[in-house]
Amino acid sequence: MSRVSRRSLLAAAALTPVLAACGGREDRPQAPADGVPRGDLSVWLHQTRAYDAVFTPLVEKYTREFREVGVKPLFIPVAQLDTKLLTAFTGGSPPDVFRVGGWTIPGHARKGRLAPADQSLSSGFDKTAIDSLTYEGQVYGVPTDYTLCYLYYRRDRFAEAGLDPDRPPTTWEEVADYSKRLTSADGKKVGLQWILGNPQWTVMQLLALVKGKGGTILSPDGGKATMATDAGVEALRFYAGLGNAKLSNPLSAFGLFASGEAAMIVSGLFAMDLLPTLNKKLEFGKVYDIAPMPRFGAGPAVVPAYTWGWAVAEKSEIPHTAWHFIDYLQRPDVAAEQLREAGSLTPITGWEKLEGADQKAIEIMAASAPDADFGPRTPVWAEMAKALTDAGDAVAHGKKTPEQAAQDFDQAMRLAL
Repeated sequence: MSRVSRRSLLAAAALTPVLAACGGREDRPQAPADGVPRGDLSVWLHQTRAYDAVFTPLVEKYTREFREVGVKPLFIPVAQLDTKLLTAFTGGSPPDVFRVGGWTIPGHARKGRLAPADQSLSSGFDKTAIDSLTYEGQVYGVPTDYTLCYLYYRRDRFAEAGLDPDRPPTTWEEVADYSKRLTSADGKKVGLQWILGNPQWTVMQLLALVKGKGGTILSPDGGKATMATDAGVEALRFYAGLGNAKLSNPLSAFGLFASGEAAMIVSGLFAMDLLPTLNKKLEFGKVYDIAPMPRFGAGPAVVPAYTWGWAVAEKSEIPHTAWHFIDYLQRPDVAAEQLREAGSLTPITGWEKLEGADQKAIEIMAASAPDADFGPRTPVWAEMAKALTDAGDAVAHGKKTPEQAAQDFDQAMRLAL
């Protein structure tokens, strides 16, 4: 698809055949004959100060260039976005354009909430990112934020414990060994701390452990829960053996890492921008650092990944304008600016060569990409994530044995699947 926003207004007419075809529904509002975008767009997104420096000027520039379009953004805390979207869809009044996590695409698509995107919209983007926004062969979004997980570690804490800051752990076995040396006698300082109570991060953390042990969370066809296996139980036992679930911080493990109470966490590229805002002394490469995701010594490499995308509501009355606006936001030059200003990676083809993020971060992501795993693609992702979070939190707090937690997860999923 031509990226019309970089050309003259007359070139917008070239979009008409493509965008008129999006979705293929006979009663779908059609693109105007002249191809000119018009109407007032409601846009929902999670927001950070850093991304605002990119998004707000883009909106202002877009509305100056396309004067018949109004853009009304609503910024929602990331932890509330999925719930607010679900409420809007249930009430029949969703926004025209919104950011959506790739993991929620199957559930929304199955219920007919999303406008399918024409396949040509995916040209120019990394295939794995596009695949993560696809359900049953149909693309439903344009990727805007792509990340593979890293191991974050405090170089200062390593040095204090007599560990070489230039030799971070490469296996989960080493993570466990390092954690013992990094944990204080009173448990107020720990090695690796899991991000507890957060469904998205629980799925990604346990995904790495379960699949690293050779197991699965759900069967390959998505029809059966498979945690109550040797691999699932061993993963939960390992999960329970690290960190201290009693440690408290309003920002979970991120806050504990920023304060130095936790020496290691698992997180994505965005945390390189987040962490220094939590503690100004956190200088990358000196106070803290990153390393590739660990793997079990005898298991496969598993690198949890996710993609956020821009999507359009099936009920939007101006889908031509909605997709036109999304296309404007996703230009290659904007991708470079978004990475430089907000630490958010738009997975355009050749993203490995984008400048803006620390080169080490990009190199680790590029090397890890073949092992990227986006987790189970299921319409009942929310139910699965809640059940998995319940299981993970239960073993972390010592309320259930790994065996019982795994059985309870499988039972909960039997009711959901």
